[in-house]
Amino acid sequence: MTRRNPRLTAVLVPAMLFAISSPASAQLFPTGGTDDAPAVFNDETVGAGRLVIENDQLEMGELFDTEKGHAEYKFRNAGSGPLTISHIKPSCGCTVPELEKKVYAPNETGVIRVDFDPKGKRGSVVQSIQVFTDSTSTPSANLTFRAFVKPIVVVEPNAVLNFMSLEKGVGDVKEIRVLGRFPEFEVTRATTDDPMNFDIEVVPAGEVEVEGEKLYASILKVTLKPEAKPGQLRTEISIRTNDERKPIFSMSAVARIMGDLQFSPARLTLGRLVVGDEFDREVRVTSRSGKPFHIKDVNLVNRTVESSFTFEPVDPENPVEWIIRITGKVLEPAARFNSVINVISDVKDEETSPMQIYGQLRPQ
Repeated sequence: MTRRNPRLTAVLVPAMLFAISSPASAQLFPTGGTDDAPAVFNDETVGAGRLVIENDQLEMGELFDTEKGHAEYKFRNAGSGPLTISHIKPSCGCTVPELEKKVYAPNETGVIRVDFDPKGKRGSVVQSIQVFTDSTSTPSANLTFRAFVKPIVVVEPNAVLNFMSLEKGVGDVKEIRVLGRFPEFEVTRATTDDPMNFDIEVVPAGEVEVEGEKLYASILKVTLKPEAKPGQLRTEISIRTNDERKPIFSMSAVARIMGDLQFSPARLTLGRLVVGDEFDREVRVTSRSGKPFHIKDVNLVNRTVESSFTFEPVDPENPVEWIIRITGKVLEPAARFNSVINVISDVKDEETSPMQIYGQLRPQ
């Protein structure tokens, strides 16, 4: 019969009890087998934070585009442990959130303050802010606010004055309407940075009604001169007013003047080539007016490709259409090859006519 050592038993029993109650075991379940034992561990149990927003949707109301809007989102850490707000991400650079600190104790409250700059916006605006935390139950929250932005000075059109496409030698006049909010409002001066092709006249227009509001208008008559040469034109228009809240601002005017020469295709593509590939392309140049013309030279200055050109009229007796043949070889790679072929002719105001050539030139 084997006899047990009572001293050894006394040592083993406490050790076994310690193993059962050690952190590696299920010490979070209460002893006694009651029905209150949680089936899943939650943030309250493990001592983590939980973000609760008091109101995640706010209204800023009406704002002039020259004044900033403000909003405050109140929140609370409703968890049993600390809550860390790691970062806050607004949907637009016009929205700047501020937070006093990052870590909040259980039941501690805080405020996310937001400044909104409505410059350049008009009408109903909705912006959002994302809040990111270290909480597993509330890892992020989405906050939104609404505002109705009213320009202190209304400009129509409000972005770009577009003359669209015009024939050479035609010219055109378009209007910009500038409206202010007090009876003496006026545009005091308007200038263009391209006076060779554009001209501007300021005309007072008096009181007008826009969406139920009384505003006071000045009309800018913008002239695209008939002598403007073919090509893409763009000018910046500087506008000065007597409203100290918006004394000066600018906008753009654009136009495309179509010359007599028409290219087919309008842009030449090389497609996808590799270094060492040779290419052969053809372009037709036609007179829109049906007048005879002569091509004197064609060139492309670009070290990425080696190129040569031949050109001849379709009908030498009536040279109203020409064929340009382009042959060459890819010398260097260019992920976005984009260059210009210059066609030299005897057409007035179109002595040098550019045509875009593009492609993807890859290494071997």
